[in-house]
Parts: sequence; C-alpha cells; structure tokens
Amino acid sequence: MHGSDVPYPAGSIHGPIRARGVEPHEPRVPDVTLARAALTAALALAVILAIGLGSALPLGGALAAPDGRVFGRDGKLFTNFRPIPQWSTLVQRYRQEQDKNARCLSGGGGASCPYSDWRALIERLRGADPMTQVREVNRFANHWDYITDPVNWGRPDYWATPGEFFAKAGDCEDYAIVKFMSLRALGFDNDTLKLVAVQDLNLGIGHAVTVVSLGGRDYLMDNQITQVIDAGTVRHYKPVFAANERMWWLYR
Repeated sequence: MHGSDVPYPAGSIHGPIRARGVEPHEPRVPDVTLARAALTAALALAVILAIGLGSALPLGGALAAPDGRVFGRDGKLFTNFRPIPQWSTLVQRYRQEQDKNARCLSGGGGASCPYSDWRALIERLRGADPMTQVREVNRFANHWDYITDPVNWGRPDYWATPGEFFAKAGDCEDYAIVKFMSLRALGFDNDTLKLVAVQDLNLGIGHAVTVVSLGGRDYLMDNQITQVIDAGTVRHYKPVFAANERMWWLYR
C-alpha cells in the first residue's frame, strides 16, 4: 500500500479518539506540512552529525548486533546516540515517567490516569500470540487523533512520551513511540523492534514508523495505514535512521 492510497478523512484534531472503528489519519492541512518539514530537517541534521562521527563509533564485536536491514536497505550501526537526541532523550524521559507514574501503572491511578487505557490493553494482551499483540497495539495507538507539534506543543518538532501522547495525542513519531514501547511492555525483545525515521518518497517529507521482526519477516506499524503489513512490500519509504534502546542505524 502506498501513502498516497491511504484515505485522509476529515475529523477533529483536538483530542484522543475513543470510539472504535475510526480510521487512522493525518489531516491534509498546512500544519502537517510544516511539522513534516521540521521532521525532515531533523533527519537531515542527524545524517550530518553521524557523518561527523566517522567510523570510530560503530558497534564492536563485544555486543551481538541485530539485522539493521529495513525497507530494502542496510544501515551503518552506531551505539553513540548523540546525532539523534530526539530518540535518546525521549527514552530517558520515558524511564523517568515510568518511575513517576509507578502507582498509576500498578492500577492505583484511577480513571484519570493517562495510562489507564494502555494498562488495560497490556494486561488484556498478555499471553496472546505475538501477531495478535502487534495488530491490537497498532489498532489501539491509531485510534488517537493526529495533532501536529506546533498545535500541540508550540514548537516545530517534539517527541512525546507515551504518557504525553495518551494525554494530548500527537504526530507520526509519537504513534511510533507508543507502538514501540507497548510491544516492549508486552515482552518483545528490544532487538526485534525499530523506530524508523523515513523519507516518504511519494510526498517528499519526513515520517516515522515502527517495524517489528516476527518469524524472520519485518512488519510495518504505521499511523497512515490501518493494517499491519509486510514491510518488504513497501517501496515509498526510504529509511534515514532506525533505532532501538541500545543502538541505531544510519542509512544512505
């Protein structure tokens, strides 16, 4: 499925969607273009900074490296996250958020807890087969409305934690973050997951998605596509960088 084939129905961009059966979407409005332009600029900066790192930082032989190939391209592996602070600082903030909201996550937060729906999902999916978990996580995250960072946060680009996303919704990378962290909460190994920043070749703008490896195949979780699909069938995404919690890959 191509990004240009995905419907963009009209709808509110002012809060989370709770009703079932709502299609994921990104409204075609000027704010989306501006936000995607900001993401594209951030991706370009990451490439420039990584080039400056040279070959001193690729992963050594002491740590087993998972396959970095995604969307038909091989990436160069790094363990220094300095060129992609959006992701590294997000992971740090999420860990702090987990500590701060430990009572909420354990069920003591009540109905007002932004984690309550998420916690219920995780508990419901424990013990389900992995593909069911992937599909249900994708469906759950895609029920939240798309809201651009300038509207939501008053800045060109901001990567939200899951708690922030559940409270205020978000844009493409925020969906990808929630899906990544949801699967981690369900016990998926870090090395089976990637948050992937891509260039959408159809639209000429930056985008972010989650890719999960199951049974030797990569699957795409995308807020622009309702279903989880085989990532190998996607031709319009060119990866810029991909990351998990211990390493990242740069693509040329």
